Amino acid sequence: MSKPEESEENWIAAMDNLCCKLNVDPVAAKKSRESFAEIRQNYTLEGDTLHWMACALYVACRTSITPTVQSGKAVEGNCVSLTRLLRLCNISLIQFFKKIKNWMDMALMPSDFKDRITRLEHKFAVSTVLFRKFQPIFQEIFSGLTNEPLKNTKSKKHKLQPCTTNALFDFTWCLYVCVKGEFHNSADDLVDMYHILLSCLDFVFANAFMSRRIDLINPSFKGLPTDWLKDDFELPSKAPCIISVLCEIKEGLAVEAATMKEYSWRPVIKSFFDKGILKGNSDQLTGLLEIGNFDLNVKSLNNLYETYVLSVGEFDERIFLGEHANEQIGARSKPVSGEEISQVIANFGPGGRACPDTPLTGRRYLARRAEELTPVSEATNNIARLAAFLRQAKPLPSSALLRLFADCGVSEEMIITNVIRPSNHWKELFAKSLKECNCSNEMINSRCNMVSCLYFKVFEHIIKEEHRKKPQVSLQVLLSQETYQLTVFACCTEVVLHAYGLHSMRFPRVLQIYDLSAFHFYKIIELVVQAVVDKLSRDVIKHLNAVEEQVLESLVWTSDSPLWDQLSRFPVPASTEVYVQDSPMSRRNNSGLQSPVLAAIDRFLTPMADQAKKQLFKDNVKPVQTNNTVVKTEPGTTPQPSQPPSNGETTPNTTPKKANNSLILFFRKFYSLAVVRMNDLCTRLRLADDELKRKIWTCLEHSVVHQTQLMRDRHLDQILMCAVYVICKVSNSASNPVERTFADIMRYYRQRPLADNHVYRSVLIKQSDGEGSPERGDLINFYNKVYVQCMQNFALRFTGRHKDECGLSPLPAGRGAAARSPAGQRVSERHQLYVKPLPAPHAAAAPPQHHLTYRFSRSPAKDLHAINTMVSCEVGGAAGGKRGGAEGDVVKRARLAGAGVARKLHGLMTDRQAV
Repeated sequence: MSKPEESEENWIAAMDNLCCKLNVDPVAAKKSRESFAEIRQNYTLEGDTLHWMACALYVACRTSITPTVQSGKAVEGNCVSLTRLLRLCNISLIQFFKKIKNWMDMALMPSDFKDRITRLEHKFAVSTVLFRKFQPIFQEIFSGLTNEPLKNTKSKKHKLQPCTTNALFDFTWCLYVCVKGEFHNSADDLVDMYHILLSCLDFVFANAFMSRRIDLINPSFKGLPTDWLKDDFELPSKAPCIISVLCEIKEGLAVEAATMKEYSWRPVIKSFFDKGILKGNSDQLTGLLEIGNFDLNVKSLNNLYETYVLSVGEFDERIFLGEHANEQIGARSKPVSGEEISQVIANFGPGGRACPDTPLTGRRYLARRAEELTPVSEATNNIARLAAFLRQAKPLPSSALLRLFADCGVSEEMIITNVIRPSNHWKELFAKSLKECNCSNEMINSRCNMVSCLYFKVFEHIIKEEHRKKPQVSLQVLLSQETYQLTVFACCTEVVLHAYGLHSMRFPRVLQIYDLSAFHFYKIIELVVQAVVDKLSRDVIKHLNAVEEQVLESLVWTSDSPLWDQLSRFPVPASTEVYVQDSPMSRRNNSGLQSPVLAAIDRFLTPMADQAKKQLFKDNVKPVQTNNTVVKTEPGTTPQPSQPPSNGETTPNTTPKKANNSLILFFRKFYSLAVVRMNDLCTRLRLADDELKRKIWTCLEHSVVHQTQLMRDRHLDQILMCAVYVICKVSNSASNPVERTFADIMRYYRQRPLADNHVYRSVLIKQSDGEGSPERGDLINFYNKVYVQCMQNFALRFTGRHKDECGLSPLPAGRGAAARSPAGQRVSERHQLYVKPLPAPHAAAAPPQHHLTYRFSRSPAKDLHAINTMVSCEVGGAAGGKRGGAEGDVVKRARLAGAGVARKLHGLMTDRQAV
């Protein structure tokens, strides 16, 4: 069909022609015309008009209800083939996925429809990945596969012939997609569907083996008996199972695959025989390839799959078998390259990528990737590492944990009441959610058991760390916090769900399963990561980092979040109040943690801020000598009392007593994420001026602290992009051209890892007034209607012409900044005392002459004594205005002060190593 002109008559005629060819019912046809006309009037539709018509028709068809001949029955959709629609509109699947996303944003489609499209995209990516695996595995088992298309012979006089390898190839894939269609809610699970594919190949091999099809089976296949080619070979009563052989040579998990074969694949195949879909020996599940059965089976499976595709509105996975598969998919080469597959997977956003980008935060936990993994090997590696970690584990508290409880006075009754019973209840909730996804009983038991085992392993690790850090705190207090234990169980559930890649239960589905708020959930993520960082795969750790970012950026800001209840009682603290700029303890964790090492109980209790600060920074670790640390201090730097700022600039201060511990922890993490995001966006926009960055940060912080309602049901990045735009606009001058357009900001924002264009395409403008949906629009709409009204007066203070100029907030130190500082990590607020790792001998430079340096296990004791003497002199000089009187007094003070400093330094090193 040729491209229609832009006149209304032409596009209406083209739309009517499409509806006629697709046999679209009048209601859906009218709906598609009306929606297309409305979108065309309000937006500029770039590219081929037929492509946009395909989007309008698909939406209209999938949102209509079609009655059936059965009384009171109806099906969703009107049985229009997506594959045929795309073929008539000359648009590939990849192009369609790109267009339909834009169409949904323009048409303001509801979230459930968007989720359906996301699910469809993910299924397409999974199928694409698995088809790439299918052909080489098939050729490993069978021989004689060629690139010639099958000849469709419909003559009645055609003599039936034994099936060829090419026909068997098409039949095997068709059988696989038919069986996969029975798993509606888990068809996007990459690992499970890969094991279903292996089960399918094992099943077809068994039929070829029992039919003695020497012409089909590859004689060099490892799964064959050694005497297979001998004339006197006797067929056994049952074909050999090749699941373990396929898993060995083609990235599978033998136990998982065997479980899928027995409890998922076999019941479906048995039902196909019982319903007459497959012809053969129903007792042995063989005979499919016999002459007379094979052609009937092929026809029956194709009819079954066509009915399924029309009823659910999905793409036809048989397109991979066609001559024009690459054109219909949207690939540029044949066979489909790995780069194109990556592009396919990348098209459906951060939540569904097989190999997702690394989040900006939390990278401290990620070791270098040892080798490049395929999507299937990545997924199977996740499960293999998890299974290895839980190999000896049981879904109960271990004997070591029970001994610890007994030593701490925890009664057996309390263990049963506060630990075992709640975990059993949560396991039942998880099993119920899996059952809703039509998972088999065996799969449900396996997943639930794995979650419970992981929970008790992680729970034990956290309990032991808690007891080590705070031995004075009774464990009964921690066990009484059910929310804390639930968050651990939920986080372990998320680990298992991600390892198996069940897309329909992707985060934040786990919060709904346990009726858990994101505000409570984020508190435990870092502790869980610390417990499993060396045990689980890199991809799982990366996922938990991404989950924490997702929680902090948007999920905690929803209207129903407990955070708003906290903010109704306590003010929002500024960044200087939760992250003291020059505090050594605030940088204590310079290797990448978002917060200092914080005891688990402190995360779920809410003492006042002055008490919280003591809990956060109190060091209870016994001194242990370390071998790789340098301590440096600068003499002659007696600390001065702090002076009020002379330029109106805000300075680091102590935490106000009105804030509480829970908010301190949350906003420390939130501000840390925000400054990392801001620095990344500024770098991409080439905004390198430090003063400009501080202006942007001050504006962003002001919006959070004083205009907190801007964050309600919105996203951190939405407020950040508005702050960047407005500050660049008011700071622009002829000598300093820094203005950036929203188009520039959004274009560079898209390049950030895990960025989603939905963030700036759909922003809340106005809350619902009880009837109808809330008003939403793009980021520019939000800026003009909402952001400017709240922030205009404050932003104008940065022009330099305003009488009430604004002081600038200091930038919080990014994670790892202290580790990169040449001076090292400052460990005292009162003294210029620094600690840094000891460099290699060949790389070590001589310290400056005015520095005093002590190297643990290398320097003589007199070096440490000199540092202690200087510190004690500073203390005495600051207190009395001059150095102490007698030399003996100085030495005495030096020894006392030296013991305290050494104890703190050793405790610091031990704490860092424990993390």
